[in-house]
Amino acid sequence: MTRTQTVDPSVSRTPLPLDATDLATVCVLCSHNCGLRVDVKDGAITDVRADETNPITGGYVCNKAFSIQHYVQHAQRVQHPLRRRADGTFERIDWDTAITEIAAKLRTVRDTHTPRAIALVGVGGQANHMDAPWALGFLRGIGSKRWFNAFAQEKTQHSLLDQWMFNASPATFLHPDSEHSKFMLVLGTNPKISNRGHNATDTFKHFADDSERILVVVDPRETETTRGATRHLRVRPGTDAYLLLAMAAVITQRGLADETFVRDHTTDFDALGDALATVDVAAMATRCGITESDLVTTATELATTDGASIFYDLGVEQTRFSTLISWLIRVLVAITGNVGNPGGEQFIESFLPPVVDTARVGDPELALASGIPAIRALGNAGMFSPTLVPEEILIDHPERIRAVIVEGSNPLLSYSDAARWREARERLDLLVVIEPAMTETALLADYVLPTPVGYEKWEIANFPKRHPEVHVQLRPPVVPGPPDALPEPEIYVRLAEALELFGPPPAELFELAAQAHTVGGAAAYLGTLQMTASGSEQRMLFWAYRTLGPHLPAPTLAAVWVLCGVNALLRRDGVLRTLGDDWAAGSPIEIALELFRRILAHPEGVEIAKAAEGFVSGFDDGRIRLVPEAMLPELRRAIDTPLTPDPAYPFVLAAGLRTRWTANTIQRDPAWRKGRGPHCSLNLSPSDAKRLGLANGDAVRVATPRGELTLPAQVDGKLLDGHVWMPNGFGNVWGEAPVGGNQNELTDVADRDPFTGIPHHRYVPCQLTRA
Repeated sequence: MTRTQTVDPSVSRTPLPLDATDLATVCVLCSHNCGLRVDVKDGAITDVRADETNPITGGYVCNKAFSIQHYVQHAQRVQHPLRRRADGTFERIDWDTAITEIAAKLRTVRDTHTPRAIALVGVGGQANHMDAPWALGFLRGIGSKRWFNAFAQEKTQHSLLDQWMFNASPATFLHPDSEHSKFMLVLGTNPKISNRGHNATDTFKHFADDSERILVVVDPRETETTRGATRHLRVRPGTDAYLLLAMAAVITQRGLADETFVRDHTTDFDALGDALATVDVAAMATRCGITESDLVTTATELATTDGASIFYDLGVEQTRFSTLISWLIRVLVAITGNVGNPGGEQFIESFLPPVVDTARVGDPELALASGIPAIRALGNAGMFSPTLVPEEILIDHPERIRAVIVEGSNPLLSYSDAARWREARERLDLLVVIEPAMTETALLADYVLPTPVGYEKWEIANFPKRHPEVHVQLRPPVVPGPPDALPEPEIYVRLAEALELFGPPPAELFELAAQAHTVGGAAAYLGTLQMTASGSEQRMLFWAYRTLGPHLPAPTLAAVWVLCGVNALLRRDGVLRTLGDDWAAGSPIEIALELFRRILAHPEGVEIAKAAEGFVSGFDDGRIRLVPEAMLPELRRAIDTPLTPDPAYPFVLAAGLRTRWTANTIQRDPAWRKGRGPHCSLNLSPSDAKRLGLANGDAVRVATPRGELTLPAQVDGKLLDGHVWMPNGFGNVWGEAPVGGNQNELTDVADRDPFTGIPHHRYVPCQLTRA
């Protein structure tokens, strides 16, 4: 007989097997979320392998996935709700006490000051997004829009430009059709290590195997990806904006733009040409440290190749002029006719239908200290860069942040300027951390609330994956977690009920929910839910959790059930392209129930829709706005701002590069890392090492105006002189000492993009000395 363990009904209504084989799940250690199959013995993951049946990754996997058990079981898991004592230690409390006390403190902050004094930091791990609708619904229910998310520390400039230029839904993401690209320009990433894009190693092997395809990689370093490139543009660190400016100027000045596409699908091309006419291509090439010939050749290939794309990631997202870079990427693919075409850039979609919620498109929420707006991304809710949080706490303002819920993140390690975060924490009235592990941030909290990890609860990843296919992979728990840990949705629902945010659900909803698995029953339930909730999206969701949730495998799946209905209503054509003609006469309820059935039946992942081909613009005239108002002054600022190294900090640090043995900050137990160390070193060129008198393993002091670290030196022949780097995901305390160095002891919250607040982690001026 199979042994099982009963868990809290908020986790699963059915007991979980303690011994099982071939269970479908994913790797949660990066956003690629490779499909996995695992075996379980005695309630622990014992064997991990790639899932050949996963329709998204199809058997692709990297080395990190085989270490997921270290993420699940380790010595720093939080087992029970904890409350800080006056002496700084923690005591165990029960859930009722925790919820009651936290709700009372939140109520006091809200009523004494303002709902805006309450903020949410985090939400949504690398593959654990089931918390998002409940977390954001809770925040909106309180009356606050102060949401700070890690995505906004990297990529919201793209969402901003997609909305400015294309009127694209914030639930979509412009991405290269790398499978069909004949020419691809790669910026700011080493995909063969970071797994950026779809099955990166396979993708770039196809380029290397096809002599007719052109791959140009822009990187100051020699990397695994540059080694397979047709051309490596080895630019100086921080000069990507100048490169793209010059490429756009080459195309406009030499008449290489796609005249037909520009005429039919864009506006303001003449204004763009006038602005780019002032760009001195030769001077920009000199700034970049490359030849004008290589720059011109690359621009010409991009303009003249049918099916060209630009592939980008953190190296150009966390650097100087990152919003300008995002604009120039879009300008380049637009004026060359490479938007919406095979091999060009496509707007890829996720489980969230690509619609624009007009109720949320008005004036965005603004940060108090900087005036930087919340940007709608990954959906219709606006998010702020977490880089802004410390000043939003420290500012002298009646609506400054006074209470923070940190969930699914570890700001002291993951976000800029750890020293400023520690300073800001002292000004908070309340800090609640909702986390599976006792992180560095949790150690500073007033309350720590334990949650299961993504293998111990129902979970989903909502990152866009393929085009045109839209896949969903809803994963059931494969192992039981700590008995006293509750899923994030349950915590938010309990807090909402303690604060009386939405009121109790009507009794009739409980009765109708029992029949919601049938077409008639679902129609009656949804109609009554919408009517009694008075159209409040948050109230509908939280009531569905309590009324429909008990009839689902776990109550958190109420959000998935609702999203199936939204897809049936708002993405009908795309859904029917997958379901087939037999469903053309189906009602939205019938289609929604079929989608939900398929998603539950396929924990390895399933296609639920196909996106329309050829999307270019969502504006009424179907045209791309080439010149958003804010970009021309930023273009001029870039032209007028050459690189001027600070003699006191002459080196440029790329803080937080990915390696084979880094996984953001969620892997805490260092036992997961294999191979020779040190895994956290300061990499520098042979010439720089010689000048400083450093050999491999010698201690080197890295200092910035914000702080300093001492790391072992690693002499790296693939680096330019003056360019150094350290990996991400280190600095967590394990035992009595940190594991490696925390890059954010060196970074500065003030060193950031003016439009988004995204930090310049890939361009951190520093000084080095032998320690």
